[in-house]
Amino acid sequence: MLLSHGRFLFCAVLILATGCQSGAQASASQAATLTPATAIPAVAAVAQRDANVPELPFPDNPDPNQCGIPTPFGGGAARVDGFYDGQPVEPTVLLYDSHERLHITGAVPSGTQVRVELYQPNPVLDFYFVRADTANGPQHGWVPAPFLQLDQPSL
Repeated sequence: MLLSHGRFLFCAVLILATGCQSGAQASASQAATLTPATAIPAVAAVAQRDANVPELPFPDNPDPNQCGIPTPFGGGAARVDGFYDGQPVEPTVLLYDSHERLHITGAVPSGTQVRVELYQPNPVLDFYFVRADTANGPQHGWVPAPFLQLDQPSL
């Protein structure tokens, strides 16, 4: 009885695997016959950065799927700093929608005090979610770690 149950389970897995493979092949062949106008709903579109998002002067994360999960930072005080390697590279530090930097959500002058709410560790480049009250109104978004100077707690 146990042996026949095991064979049944093996056959069921084999049938499912074959069916999934056939379904994947069918989906691929269906996608190949779609026109460009209809291909987008069937095939996942790759997110692209807005044209106004600049390159960074330091290494970025190569694969957004390898990035960490944001964790609360507790509203710590910090200062944005548009310098890298001792050189001013962003007099106005840009804030982004996420660690992928697809869209700019705000900007603050270098030297602006901010509140840090979230931290996201990543393989190459960490990010912080910050908020600031500026003359241009409230600003918020993700800033790359090299552009942020965390305030040291007083002893």
